Amino acid sequence: MAPRRFTSSNHIPPEDVKCTDTVIIGNGPSALFLSYLLHGNIPTYDSVTHGPHPDPALHTKLSRYGNRPLFDAIESMRASEALTEHFHAATYMGYSNQALPLNVLLDTLVQPGADTEIGGAKSRLKWSSDERRRIGHVVLGSAKEAGGQWSEDPASTGTSWDIEALSYAEMLSLPGYSFREHYRRKHGKAMPHLNRPTRREVADYYGAYPRAAGISSEVFSSVYAHRVNRTQSGFSVKVYRKPTSSRPQCEYTIHCKHLVLATGILTNVIPPPPIFLPLLNPANNTLYQQQRVKTLPLLVVGSGFTAADVIINAPPNQKIIHIFKWNTTRPSPLKGCHSQAYPEYASIYRRMKQSAADSTSPASLTTPSNYEGFPNAQVIAVSGDGRVIRILTADGDILERTIDTLNYCVGRRGSLEYLSAELRKAVGVLDAGWVSADTLRRRAEADLEVTKNVWVVGSLTGDSLVRYAFGGCAYAAGRIMADQEIPEDELTMQEATTTSRRGSGCVVS
Repeated sequence: MAPRRFTSSNHIPPEDVKCTDTVIIGNGPSALFLSYLLHGNIPTYDSVTHGPHPDPALHTKLSRYGNRPLFDAIESMRASEALTEHFHAATYMGYSNQALPLNVLLDTLVQPGADTEIGGAKSRLKWSSDERRRIGHVVLGSAKEAGGQWSEDPASTGTSWDIEALSYAEMLSLPGYSFREHYRRKHGKAMPHLNRPTRREVADYYGAYPRAAGISSEVFSSVYAHRVNRTQSGFSVKVYRKPTSSRPQCEYTIHCKHLVLATGILTNVIPPPPIFLPLLNPANNTLYQQQRVKTLPLLVVGSGFTAADVIINAPPNQKIIHIFKWNTTRPSPLKGCHSQAYPEYASIYRRMKQSAADSTSPASLTTPSNYEGFPNAQVIAVSGDGRVIRILTADGDILERTIDTLNYCVGRRGSLEYLSAELRKAVGVLDAGWVSADTLRRRAEADLEVTKNVWVVGSLTGDSLVRYAFGGCAYAAGRIMADQEIPEDELTMQEATTTSRRGSGCVVS
């Protein structure tokens, strides 16, 4: 019996083998936007509705393509470079020199001048639907809801659903169903400008996006892709779905022609080293909670935003012991937080800076008993019950502190362990599959198709902001569609007789 393709239902058929044209692994923002494109939603440069793009050089280059899809203008990395090679000189536009030029290109077309015209940026793209370009595909994500990491419960890292996102809502918005539309639908009024939504609001938006944008039939959550191998006709993907109270366990294989990796670089929290094991022992924590008579300090290790979120989320009178790296040549990312735009993060950075300025003992910005900062210190011993730690300071002093609990916040990393060893090697990952922003950056700069018929999008390209995910997605979608092109005379004949191969997406007979 031939493998069956996916149906329009979000319940996967019970057969063991299925097929589709493209498998997207990951269900975060980049995967959702790519699915929107593969549904046949086509972007075209629009210089009429809101006038030409404010970058005259870019306007001139894009105008050469007339009403042709934007995919034609970025059909190769060389073509993309031709459109963006002047960006470094267009200082009046404020183009990022850190993100991939292709990602900057789509960002400035979706929201020109967004950094200086929050709420006033007008898109220079128009969208049309073309069923002939629709590609059979599925989006497979281990997160419980669409949105990837955004849908994860922040309590596991000691933070809160009520922590505000770093980005403004416009910067988290996806074409097809904007954050502004979602806000109006939820609250019945216009969204204010300069709105930093809470993590809960962002998760709610991405969770609502698939149905609102018309892509929910292809988006699957709580499923785990693994043992992805290259085959003679494309790729095989083993998929596992955990059982729930309403759904049984399910395992199956998907065969596809194209593979897109959208799992990001932030899926796994870096665990504490072995010295902290007594602090992680549930038996110690349970016993101590029973004997606890007063509030003791919370130990926070880390110098980035997650560590700051833990401190911000702590009760007002909670004592904090904060161990962090302090390097003036590679400062904490908190340094870039303006005191007016991000007052909570600027406050934490001031505490860290004051602690680093004191070369002999910890400093306190508020009260001596509330916050102790230890720059470039390390924990050298932990008592068996996990309550007492010994700290070696940067000055060589050894101090003892009694603590309550630990929040170890030194970063996250992604993983490509779901790929076979051979495919990981072809992609450019030689170890057990751990990836960071730098792992695939050089390959992504050369081509987002990192090996034949395999693309990376989202933060796997090295650009972690949602707004810089669009370029890679548009490039991958254009290349996948180009691989399915059918001459117009053949297309007309096929439409009159049967669903085209693109519609079924079946690549394995």
